[in-house]
Formats: sequence, C-alpha cells, structure tokens
Amino acid sequence: MGTKRRRKEIAGLPGYLLLLVLLFLWLFQELRPRPAPPAEAGAAEVYFMPEEGPRAKARLLALMDGARESLEGAFYEFRDLEIAQGLLRAKARGVRVRLYGESDYREDFRRYLVAASLGQTQEPPRVPRAALRERVRPTSIDCEEVAGIPVCYDEREGFMHHKFLVVDGKAVWTGSTNMTWNAFARNNENSLLLPSPTLAQGYAREFEALFRGEKEGLGEPVAFALEGVEGVAYFSPKGGAKAREALLEAVARAQKEILVAAFVLTDRKLVEALERAHRRGVSVRVLLERRNLQDSLEEDLLKAGIPVRQDGNPYTMHHKVLVLDGTYVVTGSYNFTARAYGVNNENLLVLQSPSLAERYRKEVLRLWEAGSPL
Repeated sequence: MGTKRRRKEIAGLPGYLLLLVLLFLWLFQELRPRPAPPAEAGAAEVYFMPEEGPRAKARLLALMDGARESLEGAFYEFRDLEIAQGLLRAKARGVRVRLYGESDYREDFRRYLVAASLGQTQEPPRVPRAALRERVRPTSIDCEEVAGIPVCYDEREGFMHHKFLVVDGKAVWTGSTNMTWNAFARNNENSLLLPSPTLAQGYAREFEALFRGEKEGLGEPVAFALEGVEGVAYFSPKGGAKAREALLEAVARAQKEILVAAFVLTDRKLVEALERAHRRGVSVRVLLERRNLQDSLEEDLLKAGIPVRQDGNPYTMHHKVLVLDGTYVVTGSYNFTARAYGVNNENLLVLQSPSLAERYRKEVLRLWEAGSPL
C-alpha cells in the first residue's frame, strides 16, 4: 500500500511542477517592466500659465484651426469665447466636433457656444434667452446640440474633471488648465501638447466611451514615447486604482528630490508616501493652494518635518504636479485626493523626461520662492 502511494505521488510530481513553472512564467510576464513603445516623431510642448497664457491660448487655437477631421474635447469648465469660436470655425470647415462636459457647467457650455455663434467677443457674453432656445436642441437625456455642436454631459455625483482635447486622433492637449479665460490669464496652470498618435488614440477611446454613456470611462492605461519623453496616461475612475498605484510608486522610487505643487492634497496614502521619502533622506518640498489649506493635510507634513508653503497667487495655484529626481513628472487633471482616483473622471500622466522635468522644476521652484512658509 505504501509503495503504491509513493508511486502515485511520484507519478503526479511532474504535473505539479509543470503548474508551478507555468505560474512562475505568468507572474514573470505580468510583473516584469514593459518595454517602452517605439518613439514617435515629434516633441512635447509645455506651457505654464499665466506667464505663457497668451502663447498657450494661441497654440491651442492653432491646433483647432489646423484640425482636418475631428476635435474631441472633454472639458470640466467652459468659459472662453476664443476657444468657443475656434471650435465653431472647425465645425464650419466640416471637422467633426464633439464635446463632453460636466453637467454643473451646462449653462456655460450653452452660453459661450451660442454667444460665439452670434459673433460676440466681449467677456462675459450676454445671450438673449430667445437665442438659447433657438440654438440649443436636446438630442437625448444627457446630450444636446449647441450651436450645431454635439455636447453630452456627465450627470454622476462625481466630477467630470478632464481638460483634454484630441486633435485628428494624432495629438493630445491636456493638463490642469480648464477651458476658461481666467485659467489662461490668471491662474498658475500647466498644459501639455503631446503629438503622439498612440496617446491620442488612447484618449480618443476614453472620450468615445464617455460620449456614448459609459460614465466611468474605459480606464485603460496608454503607454507612449516621443522624442525625449516616455510616459503612461491613466484614466479615473475605471482605472483610478492603477493611477494611484503609479503615483505612489513614483514617490517610492524617488532617491534625491520630490517637489509638489498641489491645488489640494488630501490623499492620506500619498502624504504617508511623502513622509516615508523624507525619512529615507529625500528632499521633499510641498507647495499648496492657500484657500485649500484647511482641507489639505499640511499639518501632517509639517509634523513629519517636511517644508510646506502656501502659494502667493491672489487668484489660483491650480497645478497638480510632482517633479521627482529631476527626471520624472506627474501631472494632469488629477488632484491629489481620494475622489480623484475613486469617483471623478480624471487623467494622470507619469512622464520620464529630464528636459520636461527641468521645465516643471523651474516652475515649481519659482512658485515656491513666491510662496509663504507655514
């Protein structure tokens, strides 16, 4: 009996080992770093508001005026007549223009697009109710046509907080900058133009999902590479867990320096990651928007010995930026809150680029010097 049992155990051993080998190979494939995609032609462009606001606005309008096939915009806020005019010019040329917006700002989408269609140029526009009735046509529960442009809205409890535009499926404009005149003229903001078809098609898929009613989006990360830049874009809330994990991993990898410029900072796991970085000898500095100090976790940072300053802009310091070791940049629409990864529609970019990191580092340090210590 004992001999038979031993024979059965020995006979079953190769199958057991085979399963272990297959499991090991699967884990190796899943956990090993993915190879970077081949670099596409073109270079990233970055703009910092308000100093570069006029140049950034001109570049954005030039993108709209150069579009040949499609413009797909997911915009949290929309209060800028020049941008509205650019979208209408594209539509008049036969470009397919579609917008997805936050329902809290539905009236602004209507007012600005209709005002632009009436030829108004003065901010803020004044639109007769009769014109709104004539030029706003409901098409479904969450969608309407405004001055001939299809606009759908997010009606969820969370914010549709994106600020991105996909141009012809070939380039993406994204960052912290809302489509409002004051974002370009007054606030501290950052916008990126990334001429990557790979990235643009990923953003276009996310837009398409939202536009057709998948309110949480697809949440599929998109890896891309341009000249001097490698990166991954993440989308919340469907892919929010991956976005947050990438953010925390970037902080955990830092060895020398982390600079933070944050409109708001309430994600306790991120704060704890910054504290751990500080304890292992990384230089950590955090700049916060002053009006959100009561909501942010600055007291925890200060108790940990991390220098914290409030910004000096009388309007809004709206960045959501980390610069790490002069090499990595984290940016996007994604505020450093639990809602950003779990509830809101957001996009987060993790970029490896010494040249971009240098630009962002200079911006954060400039604002740091203008800020006040807590």
